[in-house]
Amino acid sequence: MLSGMGTALGEITLVLFTTLAPSGVVAFILMGLPLLRTDVPVDARRRINQFLSIPLVTTMVGLVASATHLGNPANALYVFLGVGRSPLSTEVFCAVVFLALAGVYWLYSFAEQPRVGLQRPWMALAMAAGIVFVTSVAFAYSAETIVSWYTVYVPLNLWLNALVGGPVLALVGLRAARWEPACGRFGRTLLALSAAALAANLVSFGLQSADLPRIANAFLAASDLVPYYGLMIAAFGVLALAGIGLDAQVLLIRAREGHRSLGVGRAIAACALVLAGIFVMRFAFYMMHLTVGLGV
Repeated sequence: MLSGMGTALGEITLVLFTTLAPSGVVAFILMGLPLLRTDVPVDARRRINQFLSIPLVTTMVGLVASATHLGNPANALYVFLGVGRSPLSTEVFCAVVFLALAGVYWLYSFAEQPRVGLQRPWMALAMAAGIVFVTSVAFAYSAETIVSWYTVYVPLNLWLNALVGGPVLALVGLRAARWEPACGRFGRTLLALSAAALAANLVSFGLQSADLPRIANAFLAASDLVPYYGLMIAAFGVLALAGIGLDAQVLLIRAREGHRSLGVGRAIAACALVLAGIFVMRFAFYMMHLTVGLGV
């Protein structure tokens, strides 16, 4: 039986990119929400700004991984020539715009006396650019010539992946910043968002799995390329649920026993579990690469 394992291994840098970058952007947006409020103390605002480096570095690692896919770094210059016409070019352009806005905001936060009146609209602009960037990534793979990717599930699953991983990554940053609401109502809201996205993601993957045998070219069906797709979905569900549960345990311990610890170590472990689960499904995505005609 043919398998798409070789294809996915050949695109491992893109697997890493689509695992880390969307989750990093969503985490940046969620960490930025408290900074748009007027009731956050100056010291807390400073610490949150400082630890925005966590989602930014996560996004950068994903983008650097994807850049290796170009072979020669000089090829990146040609990518920009197709902005608006090529989904890949548009994706790269949106990534550069987001990183420029987010990076300048982060650097400005280290100024001796940063102006909050300037920071808030700048953060809102960076957040909007982040949403556009993740959306551009989600639709970059919707190509008619790749029959297994030309479905509604492809952009939907990437956005849901980001909404599963983004909140738990944001909790790492907010807890590292010692922002108390991260272990209170705001933390519960982020975990609820991640859990809801996980439930929707599992449903979407299940529906996609049912469609794979009907997606075929003249040579084989998409389901032949991912023979263990059901097991991969189960692995994703178990890993992500374990990560969310580990994060939730911190909230329960603090609520019941009054522990002062913000559980940064557990938040990191929880994030690693969730991102590992997302990595499994992004790997499966590249395994199912099936073109029209006779190719895979």
